[in-house]
Amino acid sequence: MKILQLCFFSNLWPEHFEVTSIDIKFGLNVLDLSSDFGKEFDIIVAAPPCVQFTKANSLRWEVSPDYFILVASKCLSICCNSGKPWVFENPPGRIEYFLPALIKFRICTWHGYVTNKEYVVYSNMLLLFNYAPRYGKPGSVNNYSKTKRELWQSDFFNSLFLNLVPV
Repeated sequence: MKILQLCFFSNLWPEHFEVTSIDIKFGLNVLDLSSDFGKEFDIIVAAPPCVQFTKANSLRWEVSPDYFILVASKCLSICCNSGKPWVFENPPGRIEYFLPALIKFRICTWHGYVTNKEYVVYSNMLLLFNYAPRYGKPGSVNNYSKTKRELWQSDFFNSLFLNLVPV
């Protein structure tokens, strides 16, 4: 299976999968790709930067919003033009305001049981996630530590890979 990851890097897929990661941290910019770049892959998983879209960043929201909107828009364009199954993740916030086309693809608000974070999942396929109750006190520094924020990928991809059901 050939997997395209947009705007992040994860090596959490099984070894036998062929994974291509496009992330600015590794010198590959999603803005340099054509809108039909995803056609050669079996599945696309996109997680554009959420800094400008999350409600948690409301005080600093004016910093480079156009760039983030452009990146998220390009990710959505690649997903939609691929003709392949895709998943697009972002936290609850403003992204649907800037990319209203996402609304028709919204399938769930998912709560990560490892990170204690919420994510909005958009997709052109049905995804099933197990219910995981929140733990700890919401807003607690311990629940939202840097370590837990970095665990979101394993939490999300384990659920995605184990519970994938094409529509």
